[in-house]
Amino acid sequence: MSPTEVSGSAQRFTEFASRQLTTLFKFMPTMASSMGLHAYDGMVPDFTRENIEARVEELSRALAELEEIDPAGFDADLNLDYHLLRQGLQTERFRLGELREHTYNPLFIFWMVDVMNYIKRDYAPPEERIARLVEYERQVPKLIEQTKAALELPLAHPHVHIAIQMCTGQVKYMREDFPRTVAEQLGDPQLLAEFNEANGRAVEALESYLDFLTEQMPHARPDFGIGAEMFSRMLAVNELVDLPLEYILEVGRANLEANKAAYIETAHEIEPAMDVREVALMMSTDHPTKETLISDAADMLEELRDFIIESDLVTVPSEVRCKVVETPPFLRWGFAFMDSPGPFEEKATDAYYYVTPVEEEWTEQQAEEWLRRFNYASLCDVSIHEAYPGHYLHFLHASARVTSPVRKVFGSYSFVEGWAHYCEQMMIEEGYRGDTPVLRFAQLGEALLRNCRYVAAIMMHTERMTLEEATRFFMENGFMDELPAQKEALRGTFDPGYLNYTLGKLLILKLRDDLKARQGDTFNLKRFHDSMLALGYPPVPLVRQYLLGEGSGTIL
Repeated sequence: MSPTEVSGSAQRFTEFASRQLTTLFKFMPTMASSMGLHAYDGMVPDFTRENIEARVEELSRALAELEEIDPAGFDADLNLDYHLLRQGLQTERFRLGELREHTYNPLFIFWMVDVMNYIKRDYAPPEERIARLVEYERQVPKLIEQTKAALELPLAHPHVHIAIQMCTGQVKYMREDFPRTVAEQLGDPQLLAEFNEANGRAVEALESYLDFLTEQMPHARPDFGIGAEMFSRMLAVNELVDLPLEYILEVGRANLEANKAAYIETAHEIEPAMDVREVALMMSTDHPTKETLISDAADMLEELRDFIIESDLVTVPSEVRCKVVETPPFLRWGFAFMDSPGPFEEKATDAYYYVTPVEEEWTEQQAEEWLRRFNYASLCDVSIHEAYPGHYLHFLHASARVTSPVRKVFGSYSFVEGWAHYCEQMMIEEGYRGDTPVLRFAQLGEALLRNCRYVAAIMMHTERMTLEEATRFFMENGFMDELPAQKEALRGTFDPGYLNYTLGKLLILKLRDDLKARQGDTFNLKRFHDSMLALGYPPVPLVRQYLLGEGSGTIL
């Protein structure tokens, strides 16, 4: 192509990409709002069957139009945008038109009725945010009815079971805690009255959904798997991992066995007279107190940050720290996690590392059980994953270096979670705290959990493992107690993509090995990490193509 033709194609693609983002945000305004585009606050999607079908047709037309744009001659960055946009459009069409999750997964509604976005960040005055929240909540009853109409009965028993739990919690929160939180932020009595009315109607709608779900339980079917063909399609479209499913499973099993052997060996290294579970129990007693939990976590982040800089592992592109704080009461469903602002957020740009504290009403035994989960070795591994050099550092790179709207919007499960999970292993490899067996034991324990997810996801969704068998699999291979093992297996019934923690890590490790082999003595780990993080969150095979200048090749 001549320079003029390349320029024309580039201009055409840029205009096409802008149009596609606008249509995406129009179809899914809740997504745009959560990303920091607050012009979409107060809007909800139209999730009627007719509108979904129209969106699928719109995506097919868009993909056909994109194929008419020739990317030959594009520079590496524009070429990445081209292929990432295509993957993003294909992923949405797959989810809506092939997987059709909205027809079988009753949990689909919950991320669309998330009210927390309006109160957890001060991106605008409270009166402005709550006014938009009122608009939003007034439309929740419509969304609930659309959700019920889209579901095809009978539903899978595990999905209904989990949805009932989630809906019960959502109703309780919105009826009790949420009004108090809003009242604390708001001084306008008229607006508060409007909120209370809208919130009450939204709660009533959720209660009707809870009744609907309860009615489905006697008729629910035991099967839940999406099937081998759909699972393969999910990986090929969403993650660009187009490999035989049996090969993917074989790779995962091999990694599980290697980590399991290392875990047992490390336990023996720590205490030869104890078995694995006894070592884990012994380690759990070394934990912060309820008074020092937050400060200990904050100190740990500084230590991690210093090690990254001193060891020259990856650039830390900002002096701004994430704020280590107690998890707000309305978010205390998790243990410890990052809450970073959306990629388009301009005002409320603080990032929070939430650590869930001991509740005042707990007994001493309950407090001790909770704090054992925060034992220092586990807290360290979680902090690597969530903050340095995991999710928070990834966010800092994206904020400082990603200017492309396409790369701000589209990403992949396997890169986001794969990078953070890779960091856990990489930090041990690079000698953090001298690669002590205690830290290695914690890291391998988390790796085994993700290994079990990987295998169980494939086996359950190809109908080769029941929910009960998956629970036992987590117990036997991840050395878990029955209740957490059951919760992990249940998650896999509605989140088949939770294999992406390990899948993404393995893709990154393979890419690193291939770059090392090509570059030899000139390979630099920091340059590798910086190069990856500068790209945003694309599927790892696109990162591979960008860095190696080749097609997918042997990616795993």
